[in-house]
Amino acid sequence: MAYETKKLEHRIIEKFGTQSAFADALGITKSTLSRYLSNGHDWKGSTLIKAIRLLEIPEQEIDLYFFAPRVAITQPKAKAVKR
Repeated sequence: MAYETKKLEHRIIEKFGTQSAFADALGITKSTLSRYLSNGHDWKGSTLIKAIRLLEIPEQEIDLYFFAPRVAITQPKAKAVKR
């Protein structure tokens, strides 16, 4: 399942200024963080807990930042023209 990461990305910038600075604080590489944010890797327990602590995310909001399902945007189908 793909998760929406925009809220998490905004929080990272708000708290650390750059994704690179956050990755350093988290003890991972920027490319590993990028894979987390692009749904290429699932968050590991210890890394997830550290990220929550570093970003000061309230317990009741964890799902909003890390596990909000990505919603596919679909275009309405064009109506058939009657002749």
